[in-house]
Amino acid sequence: MAPGPKTGPALFLGLELATDQLRASIVDDSLELVGVECVDFDTELPEYQYVLSWHIFCSSVFHCL
Repeated sequence: MAPGPKTGPALFLGLELATDQLRASIVDDSLELVGVECVDFDTELPEYQYVLSWHIFCSSVFHCL
């Protein structure tokens, strides 16, 4: 089934990818902020071993502290 006609104001998504977080912001057609969501790599993704936004990589070439 095809979606029906869109109603309501236009919304725009902005993405910011930094070394420490990913942030998504939604604004309407008058640039009023509708919502923001953030993922902080250090605290919310510990399984990827980020410390102070740097990925820890150990091999025989590098010595891990």
